[in-house]
Amino acid sequence: MKFSALNTNYRAALVLVIVAGVLVITAILTNRSDFTSAALVVAGLVCLLTGIFFATLSGSDPLDLRYLSLLHVQGSINLTRTCADLGIQGNAYLIPGGRDTRARTMQFIPVADYNGAPLPPDLFVMGTSAAGFLMDPSCAPLLTLLREREHLAIPSDMAALHGLVRELVGDVLEVGARVTSSHEGDIITVTFGEYRLIDGCRAVNRESPKCCAANPCPVCSLCAAVFAEGTGKVVQVERCAPDQISPSVTAVFSV
Repeated sequence: MKFSALNTNYRAALVLVIVAGVLVITAILTNRSDFTSAALVVAGLVCLLTGIFFATLSGSDPLDLRYLSLLHVQGSINLTRTCADLGIQGNAYLIPGGRDTRARTMQFIPVADYNGAPLPPDLFVMGTSAAGFLMDPSCAPLLTLLREREHLAIPSDMAALHGLVRELVGDVLEVGARVTSSHEGDIITVTFGEYRLIDGCRAVNRESPKCCAANPCPVCSLCAAVFAEGTGKVVQVERCAPDQISPSVTAVFSV
């Protein structure tokens, strides 16, 4: 049986077994041989049986998250390297659907900066106002599935957008136990606490922090796309930084 540090059922089982041991040992050491001792023994037995029930009927994670978190890593690194070799040095911009006659949200990695000018429907954008690499964001399959399966509707109110991001990351995808989202002016900050895919983030960040800013992972990309579609504005990925000690990631966007 595999013990997962993030599996609350196993932690509950362990606590119950420990409590059972403490109760029985207390009854033995006091040696009162009265109703109180009997109550302690019965309580310990109940805790033990409940703990066994939790441990037996609660399965571990079906996939090893250490492996799962690395699935997207090399693809993200390769794309960032390709962009760098082509002289494309800017951070990613999420352009909401409805702009430039596009029905869906797109990701644009400019050569340098991007001022929100209209873009042609080409993979490689070459123009006087903007030049770079235009493509679907890495969260595109997630967005499609969320709309089809969860009937995702993106609000326009900023407070509701923060709540939606917390719900998507924490409750729907279940990759972050403590998710916070806030904004100050044009800067939006999202933090994933107890992030379950932290190993992949750290692997990409070790290659270069630019990888996360130029081509964010599906989760960070999903957050940026939600804000882009909700506000109707272009959202730039400023940085995505995993903590090297605690399993948390901070993503910063600008509108």
